[in-house]
Amino acid sequence: MTSHIDDLLDRASVEELVALTAGRDFWHTVPIPRLGIPEMRVSDGPVGARGTRFDGEASICAPCSTLLAATWDTAAIERIGELLGRETKAKGARVLLAPTVNIHRTPVGGRNFECMSEDPYLTSRVAVHYVRGLQAEGVASCIKHFVGNDTEFERNTIDSRIDERTLREVYLRPFEAAVTEAGVMAVMTAYNRINGPWSADSPLLADVLRGEWGFDGLVMSDWFGLHSTVEGAKAGLDLEMPGPTLHRGEHLLAAIEVGEVSIDDVRALARRVLELMDRVGALTADGPGPETTRHDRDDIELVRRTAAQGMVLLRNVPATFEATVLPLQLQGVRRVAIIGPNAALGEVMGGGSAHVTPTSVSTPLDALRSFFETAGVEVVHAPGCQIHRRLPEMDLRRCSDVVVDIYDDPAALDDATAAPVTTGSTGTTRLMWVTDPTGQGAANPKFGVRLSTTFTPDVSGVWKFGVESVSPARVIVDGVTLIDNADVPVGGSFFGMGRGEEVVDVPMEAGRDYSLVVEMRHAPVGTGMGGINIGALAPTTGDLLADAIDLAATADLSILVVGTNDNWESEGWDRTTLDLPGVQDALVAGVAQVSPATVVVVNAGSPIAMPWLHDVHAVLVSWFPGQEMGNALVDLLSGAAEPQGRLPVTFPFRLEDTPGFEHNPGRNGVANYLEGRLMGHHWYTTVGREPLFPFGFGLGYGCADIADVVALDAHTVECTVSNVGDRDAVEVVQVYAHLVDRDGVAADEPDQRLVGFAKVSAPAGSSQRVTVALDPLGYRRWDIATNAWVTPSLAYELRVGRSATDIVARVDVRS
Repeated sequence: MTSHIDDLLDRASVEELVALTAGRDFWHTVPIPRLGIPEMRVSDGPVGARGTRFDGEASICAPCSTLLAATWDTAAIERIGELLGRETKAKGARVLLAPTVNIHRTPVGGRNFECMSEDPYLTSRVAVHYVRGLQAEGVASCIKHFVGNDTEFERNTIDSRIDERTLREVYLRPFEAAVTEAGVMAVMTAYNRINGPWSADSPLLADVLRGEWGFDGLVMSDWFGLHSTVEGAKAGLDLEMPGPTLHRGEHLLAAIEVGEVSIDDVRALARRVLELMDRVGALTADGPGPETTRHDRDDIELVRRTAAQGMVLLRNVPATFEATVLPLQLQGVRRVAIIGPNAALGEVMGGGSAHVTPTSVSTPLDALRSFFETAGVEVVHAPGCQIHRRLPEMDLRRCSDVVVDIYDDPAALDDATAAPVTTGSTGTTRLMWVTDPTGQGAANPKFGVRLSTTFTPDVSGVWKFGVESVSPARVIVDGVTLIDNADVPVGGSFFGMGRGEEVVDVPMEAGRDYSLVVEMRHAPVGTGMGGINIGALAPTTGDLLADAIDLAATADLSILVVGTNDNWESEGWDRTTLDLPGVQDALVAGVAQVSPATVVVVNAGSPIAMPWLHDVHAVLVSWFPGQEMGNALVDLLSGAAEPQGRLPVTFPFRLEDTPGFEHNPGRNGVANYLEGRLMGHHWYTTVGREPLFPFGFGLGYGCADIADVVALDAHTVECTVSNVGDRDAVEVVQVYAHLVDRDGVAADEPDQRLVGFAKVSAPAGSSQRVTVALDPLGYRRWDIATNAWVTPSLAYELRVGRSATDIVARVDVRS
């Protein structure tokens, strides 16, 4: 298998070997034409495959990883992995930078939606089947971020201090499973330090990842996450991304010259790059294929079905004395109010590098309107409030073509006679350039950008326009410069490299044409990345909150779609509260007071507080469910699909009621994981703190019973699942292991751990015997004294139930 790779390595010059260890640009490895080595393309995930442009070809947008975990369905997760493999190939890529297997250490982590769970075992199960599905399509999965990148606070510099036992049993567990069980082909290091060294320089790469787990794949840096030449090379960081290189190239050649890095070291790095290319067929290809958009009906239906499987029904009580409000019964319902800031658009994904352009979006309002109007029910709508952290992207329906002119010199923007080097149009006003847009291939290009359009407002009043940009930008309306952000400090937008949003009020008349020009002068000082966001917000008329409540009072049923969006949950920052943004809590409470029946859909990627919980009749958590959001909601609310999602995270009453609260975010450049292993549901059950909703909780319309539980041995449980209702049901049998004798155990030893689960379809009238295979590693512990894994023979109580707190049976075993 390796003889042809040996031949390439033998024929390569030192310079060529070094070149292979860093990217050519943002998305490609370096080709070596002399040796017939093509370039290989990688693409961001994990909900789709974006390709090389942030505004490029559309991708089918799958549900976020938290929703996948909420399915507790490994077969469904594997099918989504296969879909993402097909999307990756459609973008001409061979590696998908996914999944993200970091742990939900705190419910306000900015990228929680991109991760899976607070539980290391559930996360490992999702990761294994995601990777298996993805790699079954012949592309490589690159799991990330190794390790301790569990929040966004100061992520580029912070030192995650995690004791060895916690690191092994919690945070490394999903990575270990992906390597040893799924054969993942690539691993991405994190931005942060881990117990001192940068992740890209960490001895964990050689000692644990390769040494203990036997990983033989490629290790790449996160983008601009390599900080060294010698240390990274010696640690086994194979590929610096992106290119052009900052720390390899001539720097690595110099280190070789003085003996700090050996030729054998570099040869090993280059070998693993070539081996990955060989595994995915890139080494014998003619380079990356074209980027295309797939409109596959079966895959879109898969997204819809999976979205419904992962939505979690948290509350469902009668609106009358006769029946629960869900599934919807339309007898006597003549008018339905669809209310909330997320109803009209639907937030189908979070922000940052996980963002893709969906091939289509089924919004809650459109799908619900179609469902109700088909049944002869009137639908009315009101947003109720606005929740923008920054101004929303401009509505291009109000614009003529948006022309984008690129100049090879920023000064050309001041020269009326200068001609652009490229001219085109765009379907978005959120633009990013990660390669030279002038076509000259400069690593750190200087260029000017001018966006020009005619804006025709549909509402008279004071409009708000805003701009965020990496480099200085101006907003010019009818020839008058209204914004110049040259003096705005950098930080926040564009992965921390952009200037914060500057906003201006502009009085406008409906129907009148206004010239709108935005210019940016890009002269990079670091990464070369360029970007600009242009936002606009129409004037509000009346009181949005009061208007929505008044509208709800006229309806027989109110469905609220509230939550967050990619302004609030995104790579680059964490939330600071569990409260819904804006006045959404007041909106829900106000509607609940006047509505005969109130259903709340929580469209967010992470837990939120629910001070209005007992005032409403039903609560459904939709997470960020992908592009089929609206259709999946209709399937669940109407009863066409059975609610079967279970929480992969604990929902607390307050942020203060979370295990890591007093240690978050970090202080003085350090994030101390002092809660140890007592995080997530491990903490709640150990200290006896009641959550709003426990880990593993979820309701259905059908009803199943778990009985006759026996333990065949320490690794196998059997039970009988019987449908005791008149509807088909789905049950998730969960098994937790409780250590009976806690004398002498560490203070952070959890009271119980999830060690197994089985998802069971229970048709009406059925009864079936179910076998639950438990985690073969569920009883092992990291022994500090010997610095090794041990599995002592101890007495355990296996707790079988429907959630971490709803336990229906207990059986005793010895490990």
